[in-house]
Amino acid sequence: MRCRLYLSLPPEVSTGALELESFVPSLDDAMSGGDVASVLLPTTGANEAVLRRSIDRLRPMVQERDAAFLLEGRADLAVESDCDGVHLPASPGALKAVRQALGKDMILGADCEASRHLAMLAGEIGADYVMLDARDPDLVAWWAELMEVPCVAQGGVDLDTAPELIAAGADFLSPDSAIWTHPDGPRKAVAAFNALMAEA
Repeated sequence: MRCRLYLSLPPEVSTGALELESFVPSLDDAMSGGDVASVLLPTTGANEAVLRRSIDRLRPMVQERDAAFLLEGRADLAVESDCDGVHLPASPGALKAVRQALGKDMILGADCEASRHLAMLAGEIGADYVMLDARDPDLVAWWAELMEVPCVAQGGVDLDTAPELIAAGADFLSPDSAIWTHPDGPRKAVAAFNALMAEA
């Protein structure tokens, strides 16, 4: 399977620090730049009312482009608001409970950072992907070689670090702010990442 993009939206979207309607053109621009597999809405420090408005406004934009819309940390709200899945820290107890609550239809992602142990536990519990620290390409390569559960490489991912991670076998790249701060805009950034993935 070719490596694909996993976009994380700026956390300011759900806190209210970034005005929602001013961000909508940026997301539309990014989704127009090429293949995007999924989009994650962070919830750290979120204002509940702003978070709900953000989901209602942004989720259809993502799903209409055949990408998955994922919510960080809030399985209850993900179900309630028709998101495609939830992204959680790799706590085995929480992952197991959420996996049982969600059933098999919704995506469950586990943020394992640099822990091989937590990643293996998450895979056994039934996570649909594990997120690993992209600053350790050897970790990504180890997982890709031994495991079938897809891996998202996250942490310091940009156009310079992406080729090594693609070569290591990452299934998805999560480019942090590299999409939203690209000097030529999000569309060009997504197109550039896709060009790297197509070359691999």
